[in-house]
Amino acid sequence: MVGAFAAAVRAIWVILASRAPVGLSDPYVYLQAAASLAGGRGYTSLLGRPTAYYPPGYPLFLAGVQKAAELVGQQSRLIVILGLAQAVLGGVGAAALVIAGCRLRPGIRLGILAGMIFALWPNLIIHSGLVLSESLFLCCFCVFLAALFTWTLSLQSQQPRHQGAVLAVLLLATAACTLVRPQSMAVILPAAAVAWLMSGLGWRFALRCSGLLLVGMLIAILPWTLRNAVVMNEFVPMSTNTGDNFCIGFHQGATGGFSISPECATEGNYTDGPKVEVERDAELRTRTMSWIVAHPGEIPELSYKKLRITLSHDADAVFAWESYGADAHLSSGQRSLLNWICNVYYWIVGMLGLAGVVLVLRAWWADRNSHERSAQASSALLLVTSCVFGVLLPVLFFGHERFKIPILPCVALLAALAIHSLLRPGSRSSEAVSTDSTSFADTDTEAGAEQEVTSD
Repeated sequence: MVGAFAAAVRAIWVILASRAPVGLSDPYVYLQAAASLAGGRGYTSLLGRPTAYYPPGYPLFLAGVQKAAELVGQQSRLIVILGLAQAVLGGVGAAALVIAGCRLRPGIRLGILAGMIFALWPNLIIHSGLVLSESLFLCCFCVFLAALFTWTLSLQSQQPRHQGAVLAVLLLATAACTLVRPQSMAVILPAAAVAWLMSGLGWRFALRCSGLLLVGMLIAILPWTLRNAVVMNEFVPMSTNTGDNFCIGFHQGATGGFSISPECATEGNYTDGPKVEVERDAELRTRTMSWIVAHPGEIPELSYKKLRITLSHDADAVFAWESYGADAHLSSGQRSLLNWICNVYYWIVGMLGLAGVVLVLRAWWADRNSHERSAQASSALLLVTSCVFGVLLPVLFFGHERFKIPILPCVALLAALAIHSLLRPGSRSSEAVSTDSTSFADTDTEAGAEQEVTSD
């Protein structure tokens, strides 16, 4: 029911509020790339030349939605159909978080709390109606978390039930996340390894699971690298926008946020063809590294600015809904109200998430010398390390509210953990994350109840 509720809330928003994007921005570029793919012309830039500037995951998804709309003669309603598809993705993501939460502690209460936090997240609801990759990535990442937690739990409990199916879902979810947001998955790999080592499961366990995630990433990377070699005659593992992202964050006069600066200008543009695109990416990366080496003293302040820009607010979808100012259809009061709702919700959940971090770390510290090692505890630690590694991305590139969205499912689970603990005031704080081996048996006895919830 949680998944159905999340999808319904998003569908209502899409039906009432979806608008076609205007102006030259990411949504327009995505739509043009999808039109090229749907028309059989391949993945091309605005000028019709082969490109690898953006990761291919979202344009491929958008092209599939466009083809489906054309098949039923509703291509004129593409934006609404896309929004409804993304509403369904939001429902799948919420249902997957219910499963993930049930793997953190026996019972379904924690999972339902996490799913509802995700379902009611205002900024994410608005994102459902936008031509942006967040809804697709969040769905894939929530499924990834649910599959990963289930798989690691089955490994330690040595219960092979449905292990093959779970493994297949985990690999596919990892590959899908990599196609949509490769940078985010690149930091999840070390975050997971650190969590498994911290939880005391051993380096063999960490190596085995890390290798599995790497295989999932390679399922996405290798075919796309081969495509780029054939179509562009260049070695491009995923995308060519790394140079731009680096330069925006590190140049003379950088603000820490997004800005178009002459310091990042080149003779050619990425739309000028594969050769220019690849050379431009390499030039900007080299230029950025030279600036960093020459200005090490500016890095701490820049890093702080990037984190402040990324983490202080959570209303980027409101700005995107108005096409970044090109379609300012809201009154000042309406805009302020929407921003306020989005930010207050984020601040409350964020504080609860921080409380969840404290509970996880306290439980880990209290049990650091215990001989009992728990996959549930490692999953909780993975939420913490994913948040830590996730906020490094804007430090490496530039600050933007959108750049924290990939870790919001982890924040929702940590917030749910805090609420769950508050609802049980008689429980010991060290039990914030169950590490008792009997919890696996408890999980099995409640499997039927979990399946009833997660099937939605």
